Amino acid sequence: MATLHPDVGLEIERALRGGRMSAAQLVAALGISQPTFSRAIQSLNRTVTSFKVSGERTPQYALLRQLPLGLSPRQRIYAVSGSGKVEPFADVEFLAGGATLERIGGSSGTTRIYEGLPPYMAFAAPSGFLGRQLAHEAARAQQFPASLKDWGDDHMVAYLFSRGMNLPGNLVFGDVCLQAEIDFRGARPTPVAEKVEHYVAMASALKGASYGSSAGGEQPKFLGLTEDSGHVIVKFAKAGSRMAELLPLEHLALRTLGELGVPASRTQLLAGGDYVFLEVQRFDRKGLNGRVGMLSARSVDDEFFGKLDSWSEFAARCVQARYVKPQDAFWVDTMTAFSELIGNTDRHFENLSMLIGEDSEYLGIAPAYDILPMRYASLGGGVDPDLTTVQPKVGAVGAKPEVWSLAAKAAERFWSAAQTEEFAAPLSPEMKELSARNLAAAMAFVEPLLPTEEPEAKAVRRPRMR
Repeated sequence: MATLHPDVGLEIERALRGGRMSAAQLVAALGISQPTFSRAIQSLNRTVTSFKVSGERTPQYALLRQLPLGLSPRQRIYAVSGSGKVEPFADVEFLAGGATLERIGGSSGTTRIYEGLPPYMAFAAPSGFLGRQLAHEAARAQQFPASLKDWGDDHMVAYLFSRGMNLPGNLVFGDVCLQAEIDFRGARPTPVAEKVEHYVAMASALKGASYGSSAGGEQPKFLGLTEDSGHVIVKFAKAGSRMAELLPLEHLALRTLGELGVPASRTQLLAGGDYVFLEVQRFDRKGLNGRVGMLSARSVDDEFFGKLDSWSEFAARCVQARYVKPQDAFWVDTMTAFSELIGNTDRHFENLSMLIGEDSEYLGIAPAYDILPMRYASLGGGVDPDLTTVQPKVGAVGAKPEVWSLAAKAAERFWSAAQTEEFAAPLSPEMKELSARNLAAAMAFVEPLLPTEEPEAKAVRRPRMR
């Protein structure tokens, strides 16, 4: 038997650095015979992968890339069901050049190539205030950049598969994190009587950490597990600050939407020590161990549409593509219209999400969250915007009487309650006075957009034309 020259394997690896290639392309590019190629490729199973993308006829070869921390480029992802059961979701391989190969369902399933990270992986990767916390912790424990801004895709992958625990959605990345998730099931939920004390301790611990400012609407927060609310995200602010006034308003906004039938996150408002806390119940969790899949609107839009324009236009595209039902678009339009009437200027595509079923199909729009009068949020550096009256716009919602009617009811309840209701963290006289002005401005703006009410006496049926 002829001995294979080791340079052939190196030449194959070098050729694949530029991207995936077929056997015929490699044979032609390297000027070798098919038998020589076949013998060489068998010796490269640790560095080269072979696959056939679903819908394509020709098998391809690609070079696996090296990842930080010595992490294997071949990994498994698991999914947690609503009942807490764990099952394999996908096998992934990370390829030279930045692409990701995804195999779902084994040899009879589907194989797909993503040019970067799959949407669910980019979504689960650290971001925002919590992401900056995690980046600092990872930098202290392992060789990660201390600033999240310096993380690339490989850092995100290394984090997800080595330290990614209790992430948004229902996916668990790799065996190390799966074990951590199983161990976490033995955690003791915080009793109701101990919540405020625990939250004060958590906020105080985070206060001295240099994770950067929360400018741009990134509210300081941490995760929790409680006896009464289950899995929660807890936002906090210093008592007496502008953001401490916005937390009661966020609580009120989400409660008001929920009272009128719009899917909205459940919240509790608490105060203790020098802090105000908004506890938001996680809608991607079921009980202590169950989970629900989710993706941000950004992840969905990046994969299928590439628009990133407005919530309403995104929802309309999803209806047209049959990802969601028209009722979901109505809820999104209502969230948008209500946001206009209360001064919520922070409607980016991470503040809207879609729920994913256990069959990987879209269940619909997730309950509303992060809806509050961000028009008045602190700009950072101790600078607070003036308390000027809201200036609603019709925007992409357009003239939809049913939408504006429901949004107007919600806005009227919201601004009225802001003037009269007593919260665990009281609103200032200035904010209450502003609420009165905003109520008047919102109702004046919405009046021409409301349904026409015809007097019963004029509701005469027209005779049928013959």
